[in-house]
Amino acid sequence: MTIKKKYLLEMTNSGYSMDAISDFHRLSLPYLGEKYFPSKDSRIMDIGAGWGHCLLPLKAAGYKNLTAVDCDPSACERLKQEGITFFNIDIETGRLPLQDSTIDGIISFYMIEHLKDTTNLLNECFRLLKKGGYCLMVTADWRKQYKTFWRDHTHVQPYDKESIARLFRCFEFDIIWVRSFGCMRGIGRSGLWKIWPSLMFTGSNLIIAAKKP
Repeated sequence: MTIKKKYLLEMTNSGYSMDAISDFHRLSLPYLGEKYFPSKDSRIMDIGAGWGHCLLPLKAAGYKNLTAVDCDPSACERLKQEGITFFNIDIETGRLPLQDSTIDGIISFYMIEHLKDTTNLLNECFRLLKKGGYCLMVTADWRKQYKTFWRDHTHVQPYDKESIARLFRCFEFDIIWVRSFGCMRGIGRSGLWKIWPSLMFTGSNLIIAAKKP
């Protein structure tokens, strides 16, 4: 069994599943969707989808054309039962069997830091997005998590706001913004972010919004 498989198995045994979606995901994904994928008919792809923690909140919000991409097929049947298309592909090397410029939006949460080489990932994102389509990508912010980043032994590449913006520019994306993501300690437990969505952008992770020109 590869280290990727062992890691995913350990996560599952620790409680990571389709039935354990946080309130933060349930609210932040529709919030982002409304701003960057306003049509509920938008074709949205999640790369590194796992058990659907990003796609299922979008489905609950009314989005109809959802696609999951993951190197682990464990969630395939469950996601298909939810009406979500699933591709079992390792995005570090694989090409998705889709035509160019057919995706309205791409999301990817906590996946890019696991890749040694992001060339194929970002080439595929650029190829698949329609002109004007958005890519929203979330990862740990190295400047805020440098003491804890390597506790996950499958992490291979840290990013801060400047480095991830430069990476996307290398692949010809227009950078809309790069912000902190998640809730600052204390804010998450208080629930204030449910009232003031701007508080969802105060945490120790980062999110980039990039656009295909």
